[in-house]
Amino acid sequence: MTSTQSPPSPPPQFGLHSLHTHITSFTLPRRREEYRKLGFTLHQEFSRALVILMEQSQESLSRLEIQDNFLDLEMTELIFCIVRYGRHLERLLYDGNRDGGFVAPEVVSAITAACPNIRSFRGKHAISDTVLRRMLSGWEQLRSITLAPFHSPALGPKEISLEGLWSLLECSQVERLELLDLDCLSNENLAKLVERVKQLEALSIDRWRSSTLPLSTSSAHAHPLAHHGIRFPSNNNSSVDASMSRPGSPATTTRPLPGASVRHLTLTKFTSMPLTLPGFGLLLKLFPNLETLVFTTNYFAYDHQFRGLTKEIYETEVEMVERTVQAEMVARWGNAVMSPVLSSVSSWSWPNGIKSSSLPSQTPAAASFPWLDMRLRWKADWNAPWTEEQRLRAGIMRA
Repeated sequence: MTSTQSPPSPPPQFGLHSLHTHITSFTLPRRREEYRKLGFTLHQEFSRALVILMEQSQESLSRLEIQDNFLDLEMTELIFCIVRYGRHLERLLYDGNRDGGFVAPEVVSAITAACPNIRSFRGKHAISDTVLRRMLSGWEQLRSITLAPFHSPALGPKEISLEGLWSLLECSQVERLELLDLDCLSNENLAKLVERVKQLEALSIDRWRSSTLPLSTSSAHAHPLAHHGIRFPSNNNSSVDASMSRPGSPATTTRPLPGASVRHLTLTKFTSMPLTLPGFGLLLKLFPNLETLVFTTNYFAYDHQFRGLTKEIYETEVEMVERTVQAEMVARWGNAVMSPVLSSVSSWSWPNGIKSSSLPSQTPAAASFPWLDMRLRWKADWNAPWTEEQRLRAGIMRA
């Protein structure tokens, strides 16, 4: 990392529940003992109320959302209640809470088995390749899912592999994906995925059934920023498993090609290998029916990976990506003039937290009109705040 800048101070977290915060860093048995010594009974009270609520409403409970909760939820009966009373759940959102999501693959597997009707599963959870396969086979109505790295106590940082991502793309009913800081989503791997889709499209059903299409390639890959005409130093920070290959399903006219079903995609890049202009071009090829694309990153994500990067090169890269993505979205969906009949619309459900008050009065709703305003088709934040992981890495490299 060549930048000498220090990370900006984190914004204040107003309303943060600081009482007993230090206890959450202890092991589970130690936490129970510490809470008992302090006479802290809120977890038991919460559990009793939750059991009663979910037991009484289990036949009609279809949606459960728990966000930005600073209670130590691992000390409650939340997982038990979901597994015991959540059979009819269709949407489960668990994100931004103190414990960092469902941190054990066994927990996610239990929820998968106990809640067969899930259509949307969002939040940063411990989803391994094995767990993902169970989800895709057990949740036949799955439409939306979040994938992110997780920390395994035994193995350290983990995430799905490129093969796991391919199996998700093969799931033809998934329409909305959140892929958060995944190492398997890089320029090089996107090229492999696009090539595999091309091969699948070209092969006949009989030939496909007897073929194995490797995800790895033997050809050399250009530097991700080579299109700037600048010779960058060699960088060996990234590594890709070149041994993954498996036969896929036969291509038919009734089943979309992998990636074709995805309509809405959210990506973040902070500590994983960033995407550059060639990667975005491949991304748009991999998802030919993409209607909205949201991307979040910052300069430090690129500076950490690419030696010799400057602010000027980064800003030029941003401009090139912006032009490319916008041009592709316009080519796909057009950029029609908004109808004045829509000027009175004020209560639409805008995607990705966008408020109607921040848009022109003639901007239509995403779910109802095919000529969606370009600011909703493509939304990028290239200057997001540092993440805690980035702060940690920067501190280690300065030490």
